[in-house]
Amino acid sequence: MNESLNKLEQLFYKKTKILKSDLFSLFDSVGIPKETGWRTIYRIIFDIKINSNSTLDQRISRTLLEGIMRKALENIENQDFSETALSTLIKDYNSVFFSICQNKLKDVLDELYDLTNEFKSMTTEKQENIKNLETETVMTMVSELSVEDKITLIKSKFKKTMTLFQADLVKLDQMTNTDHLTGLYNRRFFDDQINIQVSQSLKEKTWLTLLMIDIDDFKQFNDNFGHLVGDQALKTVAKNIQIVCHDESTMNGIDFFPIRYGGEEFVVILPAIEINEAFNIAEKIRNKINNYAFVIRDKKGKIKFDNLNLTVSIGLSVLNHRYTIIDGIKALIENADAAMYDAKKTGGNCLKIRVE
Repeated sequence: MNESLNKLEQLFYKKTKILKSDLFSLFDSVGIPKETGWRTIYRIIFDIKINSNSTLDQRISRTLLEGIMRKALENIENQDFSETALSTLIKDYNSVFFSICQNKLKDVLDELYDLTNEFKSMTTEKQENIKNLETETVMTMVSELSVEDKITLIKSKFKKTMTLFQADLVKLDQMTNTDHLTGLYNRRFFDDQINIQVSQSLKEKTWLTLLMIDIDDFKQFNDNFGHLVGDQALKTVAKNIQIVCHDESTMNGIDFFPIRYGGEEFVVILPAIEINEAFNIAEKIRNKINNYAFVIRDKKGKIKFDNLNLTVSIGLSVLNHRYTIIDGIKALIENADAAMYDAKKTGGNCLKIRVE
């Protein structure tokens, strides 16, 4: 039986497409009772460690699969183990998996498009600067200025051009670490920064808190108002998170890092503040978003929707100093994620904490 269950697992996490013929053929060949097979399928689909592909964001996958999970549980309660029920479940699963891949690809392509255009613009501008520098250098050399004045002038022009190049390098670096939609830091920045902050916290034995923030029922919001309106809502939620972080950062004299983690999920890295203060900051973020009346405008500035409300579920975790850097990062993220789902389970619009 264990061997047959392993084969079932392989069908799910080694294939991007699940075929019902594979499953029913396997059921028949090894004589698995339908109920046992079904329960195994549910466990495989909804075990996030098995289900998640390394190229996908686990939290996005888990959120989108919640609807399928509810349908699967209803089938179990109704003792419906028919081929039709299984086929429907598989069809929904494949549809969700494709949408996850499509959304991730769209985000990457959008970001790449913005970076490419910016780089082209910078390259064209710098080519013009270099041509101007060359012309001005020649004109300076043939002028009647003294040798000392010529050298001083040429150095000045070279220094100005190099300053422009350096400014563009800084700008390009900022773009690669910024989410193109919301203007917050992006996942690439998070991966680098969490490593730095965990390393520093372990070394100095200081507090390090992570907030995991997810917009409640955002899929339904998108279905009701469309993805363009959804994008505007994401920007507004991000702006509210950014405002709170900026105000608190200024008050505490510490840099806080608001980040778009993926989809409708955000994280905030809070270094060097105690858990009670981190809790207060998280509550300020939750309250600010909860009390905000969203206004959605069209391209001409005309109001399309007003008095829209969104809420967020927030999970909070604190770094345990007994860990190594790698294990500390893993535990910090997993605990914040689990706490956030605890908040979801209680109805959303609240904050939950997981501390080891």
